[in-house]
Amino acid sequence: MTGWLIVSISVSGFLTIGIPSVRRQNVTYLEDTIESLISKTGADDRPRVVFVVFLTDSNHTWVIERAKEVYSRFQEHVDSGLVQIVHPPHIAYPNFRFLTRRFGDSLERVAWRSKQNLDFAYLMLYSQPFSEFYLQIEDDVIVSKNYLQNLESYISACANKPWLYLRFSKLGFIGLLFKSVDLTKVSEFFMILFDEKPCDLLINDLRVLKGQPNELVFSPAIFQHMGLISSLNNKVQRLKDDSFKER
Repeated sequence: MTGWLIVSISVSGFLTIGIPSVRRQNVTYLEDTIESLISKTGADDRPRVVFVVFLTDSNHTWVIERAKEVYSRFQEHVDSGLVQIVHPPHIAYPNFRFLTRRFGDSLERVAWRSKQNLDFAYLMLYSQPFSEFYLQIEDDVIVSKNYLQNLESYISACANKPWLYLRFSKLGFIGLLFKSVDLTKVSEFFMILFDEKPCDLLINDLRVLKGQPNELVFSPAIFQHMGLISSLNNKVQRLKDDSFKER
C-alpha cells in the first residue's frame, strides 16, 4: 500500500499511548491490552488521552483483518477518538536482508530489531502532535489502576530534573514516557541508527547524550508484561516486573 491506513483521528491534551503491534504465531494479546487501558481510564480522563494502535506487519491482508477486528471490538472508542488504528506504508521500510550482524545476533534477529526501531520511530512521529506527553508500551501488557494519576504525580516530582524519558516499568521499552516536543529528535536518532543496536540500547545512548545521567524510574511499575509468545519467531518471553501492583 502507498499511504497510511488510519481509522479515526483525534487531537487530545495530556497523553498519547503508542501501542506497536505485529503478528505473532497463533496468538494475539492486543485486545486485552486495549481493554485494560480503557477500563483503567475513567470517563472524565478519556478526553485527555488517545491510544494509538500501530499495526506494523508487512502482511497487508493481516493488517486489514486486524484493523477490522479491533474496530469491531472497540467501535465506540474508535469513533470517539479514544482509540486510533494506524498502519505505516510499506515503502517506508528498507530491505532488511542486507544488514550487518552485531552482538552475535542472527540475521533474523538483526532484521527484527532493525524493523522494530523504525516502527518505533514512525509511531513517535505520527503521535507527536496529539498531546503534551507520549508513552509507549507493548501490545501484550496490562495497566494498573490510577495509572494516569501516578504518571502525573511522577512528572511533577521530576519537574526540576533533566530528563529525556521517565520509566514506568523496568522491562525494555515498556512504559517509557517522553515529552512530545522531543519525539522528533528521538525518532530521527532511531531512523539514523536503526540497524546499529536494539531499541533499549539506542535510547540509553540518547538519554546520556541529552544530559540525563541516570534513568528515573517510578515504582511500583504501572505496566505488567503478560505475553509469552514474542513477535520474534520461535521466541518465548517470560518477562515479569516484580514491582507491578494492579491496584
